[in-house]
Amino acid sequence: MIFCEAGGQDADATDELAIFVSHLRAHDIPAIVPASLVPQQMSAAHQFDLAAFLSDALPTEDDHLVLLDADKIDAARANRLRGFAKGKAIRSIGFGQFDRRQDEITVASRLAFALNREPLLLEPNAVPALPAAKMPIFAAPATKSRRSKPRIGLFFPDLKAQNIRSELRALSLTQDFAIEIVTGGAEKKAWIDADGYNVPTWHPGELLPRAFAARFDGAVFFGKPVSWPRLQMIIANLTAQGAPLIDGTVDRAWHNQANEFIAGPSDLRNLPHWMTQSILPNMARIADDLAHTTLQRAVTLPPALAKLRAPKNPPQKPNRNEPRSVLFVPTNGVGLGHAKRCSLVADAMRENVTPQFAAFPSCVGMLNASGFDTMPLVSRAADRAPHDNDVVNAVRLSVLARQSAVTVFDGGYVFDSVMRAAADNGRTSVWIRRGLWQASQNNQVALDRQKAFSRIIVPCEAFDELNAVEERATDIKYVGPIVQRVEPDQAEMTRLRDGLALDGRRLVVTMLRGGVAADRRAQINAICAHLSTREDILHLLVVWPTATTDPGWFQYPNTRVVQSIHASVLIPLADLFISAIGYNSFHEAIYAKVPTIFVPQMASFMDDQRARGKAAADRELAVLVEPWELLSLTQTIDQCLGEWAEALRENLRGINLPEPGTKAAAQHILEMVE
Repeated sequence: MIFCEAGGQDADATDELAIFVSHLRAHDIPAIVPASLVPQQMSAAHQFDLAAFLSDALPTEDDHLVLLDADKIDAARANRLRGFAKGKAIRSIGFGQFDRRQDEITVASRLAFALNREPLLLEPNAVPALPAAKMPIFAAPATKSRRSKPRIGLFFPDLKAQNIRSELRALSLTQDFAIEIVTGGAEKKAWIDADGYNVPTWHPGELLPRAFAARFDGAVFFGKPVSWPRLQMIIANLTAQGAPLIDGTVDRAWHNQANEFIAGPSDLRNLPHWMTQSILPNMARIADDLAHTTLQRAVTLPPALAKLRAPKNPPQKPNRNEPRSVLFVPTNGVGLGHAKRCSLVADAMRENVTPQFAAFPSCVGMLNASGFDTMPLVSRAADRAPHDNDVVNAVRLSVLARQSAVTVFDGGYVFDSVMRAAADNGRTSVWIRRGLWQASQNNQVALDRQKAFSRIIVPCEAFDELNAVEERATDIKYVGPIVQRVEPDQAEMTRLRDGLALDGRRLVVTMLRGGVAADRRAQINAICAHLSTREDILHLLVVWPTATTDPGWFQYPNTRVVQSIHASVLIPLADLFISAIGYNSFHEAIYAKVPTIFVPQMASFMDDQRARGKAAADRELAVLVEPWELLSLTQTIDQCLGEWAEALRENLRGINLPEPGTKAAAQHILEMVE
């Protein structure tokens, strides 16, 4: 085992440590970070960076310790290392900048005291065009993604320059290559405030350097070279990938220090033509030339670290006949609707790939019952920081994503764990993303993080006015509504209804408590109380098995509380369906052509349920009742069971609906499986 630690204890040291260990892991070096030695207070970004590498393992005399910023180690830090070693003689390598021989002797004596063995002290390697770094700068093994056209990163352009918005907007419309901006955190926010999400924009702390480099087929650098390990590691990885490194500065700050950087236009208006004429046709030759340069040799793994590689097992030939796996991640709140939608798409792919899931515990039972292996995700805890559970989920998703050909996310909010699983190291990823946003909804995180996905699939709504027009040009695929069509024949319908012991009564099915968006006890109590006065009705109140039930619901004579994961099969049997207006329940009701009373849930994070219900009500296919209209709700129930019943059914029978998009969505995902 290779234990890694930093002599310094500031944020920069933590940043360097995460970057360093991630690159060692890429070289099959079994590197870990002792959990007992990391700072107690870290930023959320550093927690996500380090989470997968933390370990409670204790060292043996067969292990190594690699220390960054060894020149910063003080007596207190040495004592902590001594306590960690527990008297064992541990081999160690220390990287640092030792300006004086006396400094080197001091560090060597402290490490020898702590680890009972003389250390090997080394200075970080020198890299052309890059100022001296505080840590070894080396590339991970090259990773490349399959892309329809090259993607070029613009690193730290002057986003305050005159006409920069129009120039970047024009550049983003170039057909021959795509662009993304990489800039500082404050600059990114200001840019999004000014220009929105027309050009995907990153700050370097959102992903580890290896993942960043894998996003790009080439890079244009603005500003002067800086001694920043995160940026230098990105450049090292771009070099290993053979990506063209282009100097976009006026004074040729990069090219003058290393001719591996190609002098390019400093005016963005000239970049499209120059790239098309000079760079894109010569990408293969540039990569070949870069492979034999001083810069390429300088960013190879240092020999002292190469010796730490674990023995490799003989490579196994891939079984071409074995289905590749696709990871589905349905999330947001309870996540039931997302999980149901994903299960439909996954079921349509079974013959070609092996679907697997990572989902919150509320969804695991349904997914397992559908035949899918599911890794439980950790739900948020009230007594922990809001992101603590997501750090754990990031580790779980990272492991599963590495084993999968494609990661598919279905949800409205892209958590950090999901973004990293989707974008890490050039992985292929798909977002099944709803299109019906509320007008007042804050979609900033969603719109920003859609850049992490290779493809976006938008399941359309049943009615045209509900389908928004996309503004941003990207790989977006629109499909018909993803809906489970339950169409039992008449004999099957009769058998199922007989199984409910209706005895001539009509069936009312209520499903209002699928998620966590609203408390619907008032509406449910009103419905149950009203239907208890009607002997001609059997009322099935359907709730999820893990949902909280009110004991009072079991007291009503005509109501049966049904806790089931198979609620959809009940919808076509109903004479009247009372439902919230989530994507799944809405389309299941409309496609089953069942008279329905829709009651919207309108939490701030949800899609626009009221608009969906209004579209159906305007066509006289259903009735929309607001949540606070309890008196209207009970009156409407009687009308839908009486004078309105046949008119609603007649209108539903006559409506033309789009072809469901489940198979199309599955095909768009299969296209991404290499």
